[in-house]
Amino acid sequence: MADTDGRGAVTLGRLLLALDGTLVTLVEAPEGLDCPVTAASLLDADDLHLGVGRGARAAELALLVGVTPAQVMAWLASLGSHAPTAILLKAPDGDVTRRAVSAGIAVVAVDPHARWERIYNLIGRVLDHARAESSESMASGTAGDLFALAQAVADRTGGLVSIEDAGSHVLAYSSSDEQADALRRLSILGREGPPEMLDWLRQWGVFTALRAGPDVVSVAARDDLGLRPRIAVGIRTPRGSEYLGTLWLQQGKAELSPDSGDVIAGAAAVAARIISRAAAVPSVHAEQVQRLLGLRGDTVDIPYLADALNIPRSGPATVVGLARRFPAQLPTDSVAAYLPAVTLHASAFRPDSVTAAVGERVYVILPDTDGGASTVRWVQSTVAAADRRFAMPIRGVIADSPAGLAAVPGLRTEIDRVLDAASREGALIDVVTTVAESRTGVLLGEIVGLLADNPDLVDPRVGRLRDYDRTHGSDLVASVRAYLDAFGDVRTAAATMHVHPNTLRYRVRRAQEVTGLDLGDQASRLVVSLALRV
Repeated sequence: MADTDGRGAVTLGRLLLALDGTLVTLVEAPEGLDCPVTAASLLDADDLHLGVGRGARAAELALLVGVTPAQVMAWLASLGSHAPTAILLKAPDGDVTRRAVSAGIAVVAVDPHARWERIYNLIGRVLDHARAESSESMASGTAGDLFALAQAVADRTGGLVSIEDAGSHVLAYSSSDEQADALRRLSILGREGPPEMLDWLRQWGVFTALRAGPDVVSVAARDDLGLRPRIAVGIRTPRGSEYLGTLWLQQGKAELSPDSGDVIAGAAAVAARIISRAAAVPSVHAEQVQRLLGLRGDTVDIPYLADALNIPRSGPATVVGLARRFPAQLPTDSVAAYLPAVTLHASAFRPDSVTAAVGERVYVILPDTDGGASTVRWVQSTVAAADRRFAMPIRGVIADSPAGLAAVPGLRTEIDRVLDAASREGALIDVVTTVAESRTGVLLGEIVGLLADNPDLVDPRVGRLRDYDRTHGSDLVASVRAYLDAFGDVRTAAATMHVHPNTLRYRVRRAQEVTGLDLGDQASRLVVSLALRV
């Protein structure tokens, strides 16, 4: 179990122990290591510049991502009495360290090769365990903390333990030292092992064997690959029907204890219960957030959900919807991968915010917050961070109401209208917008959607124009649309198409000859303009 201060907080020292020397190194801790940590916030250069990060004063741990020493110094100077317990950053210089220490802030250096998503996922996992205030123990066979389980197995066997989920993402691990080999070290840092090492494990059927049954699998050393001996066992649901992950035990300088195989087999059963329970807890939280958003039935019990989610009922409420701008160009799991980042980013702005992923969209509820300038800046920062950190272009839509949480389902519906319309008329809707600012694009998008669902409302002559383009390899459809969008201004339309004005005049004339359309008629222009957007 993680050390806590009695209020569901983990001590800074216990948190650093969980993160391990592979990931982080303590530089200075002027107030000691017994300071409680209950929340973490993720801040980047935009946050520090825009001032969004000041909302993170309720979080004791600040992860500073992609910031320069000058930016950190300016941010530290702006904190006043609202300073975090510790800051985590890569390569902190002497000036930053001295300034932080003078303010009583601990400085923790993050390995330059570590992925930030791995860091904040692990921190979130440790804090979640602390909040659960589980009284379970390894002795009872129902250990409540994977980190404690990993360390207990390491102490018992004399090896180095890592616990991974079914996707080979590290969930927890025991303390490391110079005995850790490349595979373990790179896995903890959030990187894949060398390709030749992973290929070798596949060729020997290690991964297949781990997924196939409950037997302990031995992996011999490969000095040429920097791979030390290890044993592993699959983690499966109690009935063995579902593979949940793997428990790895790497040998250090000394031989593993003779009963190591039995120990990790038993530990895998304990890990299965922990992982299954942890998987169930977020689903309850997600269901509650979805109910508040009005996505699980028409009846929304605001008092119950507010108490369950520990958010205030009074004051205004804001809902932010985030969705990919180009969904076809991104893997289907990208939204799920981004959710932890959104959650931490939101906590930096509003510590009592709640988030949920629903399909290809992420919703953030900001209680007791309006959709004013500071909220817009936060959404802009979130959208920019998604592109910068994850190469994920997303769109953000903001809706607020003075009616508070009772208005949340309606706000979410309005946001969905904007995001739906943006999938059709994205050029008319800003990347970060409010519901009020996007009315024109929304209405046009819904009209186009209605036409798409009712082909009989689309002028068949537009279909003939498309057929002509396909048959002759011409560009009449795009030319007519550019002409109509420019209100008949040939030079503007020609510039849009990157052709000579005479070329555009010829194309418009040819389109009328092919279809019989009269583009000089206002009604025809309106009908054709809408049909070309379908």
